[in-house]
Amino acid sequence: MDTKAVIKVLDAEQLEPTDNVIAMCDKIKARHTGRVQAFLYYGSSLRAMNDPDKMLDFYVLIDSYRKTHKNPVRAFLNWTIPPAVYYLENKNQDGTLSTCKYSVISLSAFERKCTGRAFLSMIWGRFSQPCVLLFAKDNATHASIQTARANAISHIANQTSALFTVPTTATKFWARGFLESYKTELRPESSDTRSEEIVTKYQDRYDALMAILYGKPSKDGQYTLSSSRLSKALCKWTWFWRRRLGKIQAAIRILNTASTFDGGLDYALHKLKSHSGVTIDVTKSQRRHPVLWSPILAWKLYKRGAFR
Repeated sequence: MDTKAVIKVLDAEQLEPTDNVIAMCDKIKARHTGRVQAFLYYGSSLRAMNDPDKMLDFYVLIDSYRKTHKNPVRAFLNWTIPPAVYYLENKNQDGTLSTCKYSVISLSAFERKCTGRAFLSMIWGRFSQPCVLLFAKDNATHASIQTARANAISHIANQTSALFTVPTTATKFWARGFLESYKTELRPESSDTRSEEIVTKYQDRYDALMAILYGKPSKDGQYTLSSSRLSKALCKWTWFWRRRLGKIQAAIRILNTASTFDGGLDYALHKLKSHSGVTIDVTKSQRRHPVLWSPILAWKLYKRGAFR
């Protein structure tokens, strides 16, 4: 892979942040003084741009879990099952209210999870897609993050190419890779149509990345991707286990968010219900101590089919 060429595509996607995004990032930095290395702005609010009803989504890359979290238990959980997810609100100068969900992960963990060393696709699947890198600590940090994202693109391409037995277009290729990644999480994007819509919104980007990775297509816009039978079988088997393990980890991570803001358990259960249609009743003790009870809650949700 021509890493420099991929990074050139990524850098071309960078946008000037709006005032409400800047204000929210400043508030997050004030919460974790001296620890924030950079922000990655992504998700539906980025795609919609300036829609006040959309919650802002950030990954916040930090230098130390221990120094970021005042609670040592929270620091340990963040290290064990990153990222830790927080909720934040900010009143803007124009009187509007911005809401934000931000995920905390160390820069070193982010770099590692953008490579093949990470079995689950949560990071390398998500950040092979468009996002905006904001307020990097310095040029070296900016370069490290963009290199990690280039690695994520290379890795998801490698994990997708063996799934094709016939020639395919760039649109079908990337849509299939993202669909497989979505299936490992508790997400609403579960159809081929939705995956293709996400790709076609940034068609030029994916055409450029496909050309960098696999060269020019044939005259009819098709790519022929060759893999052995063994590679194809292994790839399908790997995605099968990613789906099994990924949904369980995602559910535990959602339940852990219940400790990071008021009403967090109800938020987590609502999110699980919106993705799976499954919910459970909780006791007062479980609502007061969601992290302590999270294994029991996760088991009850699993038995009802929330992770399938």
